[in-house]
Amino acid sequence: MPPLVALSLCVSFIIVLLHVERKRNPGASIALWVPTLWLMLCASKPIGRWFAIQGSASVGDPEAGSSIDRVVLIVLMTIAVLILNGRKIELSNILKDNFWLIVLLLYLGMSIVWSDFKFVSFKRWFRLAAAVPISLVILSERSPLNAMESVLRRCAYVLVPLSLMLIKYFPVYGVQYNYAGVKMWVGVASQKNSFGVICAIAIFTIIWSFGRELKEGGLFNRKNQTVSDGLVCGIAIFNLLGFRGTYSATAIGFLIGGIVTLVFLNKQKNYKRQWAAIIFIIVTTGLLSLTFFESLIPIATSAFNRRADFTGRDEIWQLVMEEASKKPVLGYGFGAYWYLQDEKIYSQTSVHEGHSGYLDVYLETGMVGCLFLLLFLLDTFKKSVRLINYSQFWGICGVCLIIMSVLHNYTESNYIRTSSYFWNIIVIISIIISSKRVHRLAT
Repeated sequence: MPPLVALSLCVSFIIVLLHVERKRNPGASIALWVPTLWLMLCASKPIGRWFAIQGSASVGDPEAGSSIDRVVLIVLMTIAVLILNGRKIELSNILKDNFWLIVLLLYLGMSIVWSDFKFVSFKRWFRLAAAVPISLVILSERSPLNAMESVLRRCAYVLVPLSLMLIKYFPVYGVQYNYAGVKMWVGVASQKNSFGVICAIAIFTIIWSFGRELKEGGLFNRKNQTVSDGLVCGIAIFNLLGFRGTYSATAIGFLIGGIVTLVFLNKQKNYKRQWAAIIFIIVTTGLLSLTFFESLIPIATSAFNRRADFTGRDEIWQLVMEEASKKPVLGYGFGAYWYLQDEKIYSQTSVHEGHSGYLDVYLETGMVGCLFLLLFLLDTFKKSVRLINYSQFWGICGVCLIIMSVLHNYTESNYIRTSSYFWNIIVIISIIISSKRVHRLAT
């Protein structure tokens, strides 16, 4: 099939899917496309790379962006602010309900002072903080929870089939080769592991939605929606399995953890909140055990057909710890280290990240930043558990997403990353579920 014909068919398929999704949530306003496009941009390659603009993020640091990226993101954020200006937003309550997120963002902004690349740090902080007004657009919708579900489903409906089409018919965009010449599927994403995140979250969203509608008795009344979800979920699973074993083991691992948690909590008739806390403790204890008891590592890695050194990550982690120990309290400044200061790590490992969300946060923001991140995550988990009293399915969804992010950041990095699809979802979810208005609407 000619590539342009395949592209036309894929676009037509996506339009049909979006039409079906529109019928699922007819109350959603057109403003909901602002956070949808924002998340899609976070999930995909920088715009400059798509059009091969010279000096874009296609070379060098993928988070540096290009002029067109900055213009589009500023336009989206400006539109979001204008939308909020016309809607009733209780900003003081929102700030109070998201205290630890605001503290984390303020601290990251303060770290620009001791960054060696202040303008780079400021640009990244500005984009990171912009997730707040983007989140408030969803929160200001008539039904914020339904709006959030629509955003996640729209992202899945666009990104998943488009990725498969790129892999098959436009491999210059959808396929990459690693340093050893091994072929990897990346689809719309910048690299294999971020592509795995897109597919894993799409699968989780559809399975979670399927379970909710099955319990509420509306599944078989929505045959078109069920078929659409099934098709996209099948494509996402196919994408996630990758090319001849080059799948993202981390994405598969946190997806399994999320689904097991989802099924287990839904099966419990009582004490869901207590069980959620127990699962969280088990997961964090398990990760700490892998850190301090090396004999357990081969057991965990063999389950995903990976080497006991986490595919070379232990060398990266050691180098990152050596660099972080030079500035352990405050770090190098938000977004600063991986810009031009990573010659030592890159020369030995050829990577521009620590392959661990926890180490990357420690490297850039020190122990203080790690503390504020921990408090934000615990606060979001607490909000999710509390939401179970008002909306069981959304409360469990929040619990699962936090647990999935904790698992994911053990071997990959998405915490406080401006272009991270997963991080932006966590921030948006945290802001939405903290609202007392959402609690009232959910009851």
